[in-house]
Amino acid sequence: MNYRVIFFSFLLVGMYQVHSQTAISVDIVKLSEVMLEENPIIKRNILSINSAEGGLQIQSSVFDYQLISRASFSRDALNLFEADPRNDFLDDKLKSRSTGVSVGFQKTFRSSLTANLSVDYSMANDNFPINRFNQNVGSYFGDHSMSTTFSLTQPLLRGRGRRIATALEEASVLNLESTNENIVFANSFELLQTGGAYWQYVAATKRLKIFKENEARVRRVLEITEELVKADKRPAGDVFQVKADLANQERQTKVAEQSLYSAKLNLGRAIGLSEEESKQLGDPLDEFPSILESGYTKDFDKKKYLELAQNNRKDILASKKLQESIELQFSLAENNKKAQLDLTGFVRYGGMNMGNGVDRALATFSRNEGNNIGYGLSLNLTFPINNNLAKGTYKQNEVALKDQQIAVENLERNINLNVSIALNNLDNTVEALKRAKESLDFYQEVYNNEQVKFKNGLTILLNLIQFQERLTFAELDYLRAHQQFASAIINLRYETGTLLVDKNGLTGISKELFYTIPTYN
Repeated sequence: MNYRVIFFSFLLVGMYQVHSQTAISVDIVKLSEVMLEENPIIKRNILSINSAEGGLQIQSSVFDYQLISRASFSRDALNLFEADPRNDFLDDKLKSRSTGVSVGFQKTFRSSLTANLSVDYSMANDNFPINRFNQNVGSYFGDHSMSTTFSLTQPLLRGRGRRIATALEEASVLNLESTNENIVFANSFELLQTGGAYWQYVAATKRLKIFKENEARVRRVLEITEELVKADKRPAGDVFQVKADLANQERQTKVAEQSLYSAKLNLGRAIGLSEEESKQLGDPLDEFPSILESGYTKDFDKKKYLELAQNNRKDILASKKLQESIELQFSLAENNKKAQLDLTGFVRYGGMNMGNGVDRALATFSRNEGNNIGYGLSLNLTFPINNNLAKGTYKQNEVALKDQQIAVENLERNINLNVSIALNNLDNTVEALKRAKESLDFYQEVYNNEQVKFKNGLTILLNLIQFQERLTFAELDYLRAHQQFASAIINLRYETGTLLVDKNGLTGISKELFYTIPTYN
């Protein structure tokens, strides 16, 4: 029997330790780091970057080396007319064979120049024994031909110049940079949500503590009242009044427990945790920031904060890069309204040879007989008469550029307004926090005095209950003001673009981001 007791004791201790190890410590910095790894929205943001990288790769592919190759084999059998003199040399149909192979490389340079290099080989023979020179060489005597051509093509109107040739590639580079900047700002919003949810969780934890303490105060009042009733110093009806107040306080405690549960799961939601993982969140370890440690000062320069936002907000940088990207596409659309006029220069070297065998095929380049050297120029013009495609594309890009310019100006305007609101909100929350602390201190002193009066029979129970309720309201007001002050700090950082620090592609999370207001130089 003793062995069973010892075994189950060890089992319970082990289960408790395992449960304790699974609990997630609730530190605002650690939770923020977990959020950056687990939040589904941030994971989707990373996919957006990958997609933009794919778009850049697509546009860069225009300048890839292109390998062009071809191989062909054919067999023909021709029934000759009776009057064809070749019937005298053939017993049956005229059978011919041909083989062709070509290999080429093509490269378009970012200067808009296109180079082509190709090698073509063909071999043909048939069962007619007489060759092109009227020589009797026998059936299936090979006729080899090989040529190499190198050409350069330079656009003269449409597509001319590096700026036009690389417009879409450079636009994709800017689009990728814009996406990166937007993702940083989007991630900062998720950090703002996490910070707000954390302070909500801290507030819910403290709110439950306040209601429990308030409930304990009412119980003490009940004990005092019962003692006074027994001593015939208070009427028995006072007990029922205190019990009614206690029941109401117990109800508020239950409501606070539900609020705490909701705040815990909402914090897990903001981080990216599942329901079970969210339930494992422990008590918050960080307290609300104080006015002193926040670095708040009444004499701040509003213009400096507006400049700070304009220089640090990643969404502004992203919008401006997107505008540059559209400007490049617009210049390309404008260029595409021109005619396609290309100048091509080429050099060709080749040769011909007859006979069977690999050596005969290779000798087409080395033999002097049959060699062919050529060069020349060609001018190619292509231009649709109505040119509606280019005109329509130009108009669409023009509208897109004007729309983006309006969007950038509107974004800058709204950011200035939001920063001004955030600064004013910070000012007000600081004042509200100071006044709430003063009110709490006064009500605490008043309640303590009222308790002494009640014990000595110098005040009625109703006054004690009222002051007890006012003390609770003062505690809740102070808690609410503290939460609003903490939220005002991270909101100001978010609006000024200083909430999520991104240096050399590395995102740094530190406690000062949640506890101090941003500074400017």
